[in-house]
Amino acid sequence: MTIEVSIAEAKSRLSQLLKRARHDLVIVTRRGQPEAVLLPFDEYEHLRRLHAYSRMVNLSRRLETLGLTVTELYESSRQELEERAWS
Repeated sequence: MTIEVSIAEAKSRLSQLLKRARHDLVIVTRRGQPEAVLLPFDEYEHLRRLHAYSRMVNLSRRLETLGLTVTELYESSRQELEERAWS
């Protein structure tokens, strides 16, 4: 179930809406337009991990098109940092 509330309503009912967000999608609107979403912290963490994984996959694909491996990039970066430290 999806619940839409205005910012003013969200301010006055935040505690109640946080409880509802455990089971329902709560969308906070500003002037009738979606502004934010309340969701359980576990779901937020899950979305962050998915986003990070997606970024790693995209980076891996870009490196692949350049003919580099992640190991080669790591070793090259490490060597460059070590050389800077002693310069």
